[in-house]
Order: sequence, then C-alpha cells, then structure tokens
Amino acid sequence: MGIVLKRDEAISVLKELLDNCAGLDGHGLELIASNAPKSGYQIIVKGVLDEETKQRINVILTKHQLTSQMGNLWKTKHSLNKTEPDTLILFKPERTFVNTNTLPTSKT
Repeated sequence: MGIVLKRDEAISVLKELLDNCAGLDGHGLELIASNAPKSGYQIIVKGVLDEETKQRINVILTKHQLTSQMGNLWKTKHSLNKTEPDTLILFKPERTFVNTNTLPTSKT
C-alpha cells in the first residue's frame, strides 16, 4: 500500500474538510508530502475528534476513496509504527478499494 494522493486532490480534500467539519476548528491540520517511492500527500489531523466530526470525515473519506490511520504512518528509526491516538492520518492507498476502515464512532 502506498500513498498516491496527488497535491491538487489533497488540497481539495483539505478544503472540503474545513468547509464541512466545523468540529475541526482549533485542531492542527497539516498537508505533508510523502517520501514514499510513489510521491504523494497525506493529511494529518491532530486532536481528539467528536462523534459528529468523525462521521463527517468518514463521508469525505468514502467520497474520495481515502482511508485513515490513527498514529504515525511513517516508519522511521525514531518511530516504528508508533501510535499517537490523537493523530489521524488521511491518505489514499495505491489500489482503489471500498473503505472499510472508517473512524470508530459510537454508532459503528
């Protein structure tokens, strides 16, 4: 699985998140370039998310065929699969798939 979220698409998704997820106000949002072989981008959301915001993010993830991961996606000597529960990473895998990895909410 590699990150292949192109820059224009990443910016579009970031704008959609900001427009549709009022619960993200006050959270750290970052658009980060990947150092993976197939260069692309990922979106980092820092902070604890409320249920409504998680549901809205899941809708956007599905719409753009994205997935998410809690914690650190980078595998470096300083943080090998380190889990940071207050960090959400949004990215698009190399292969198109049906998103079954939705953010846990009290309704799921």
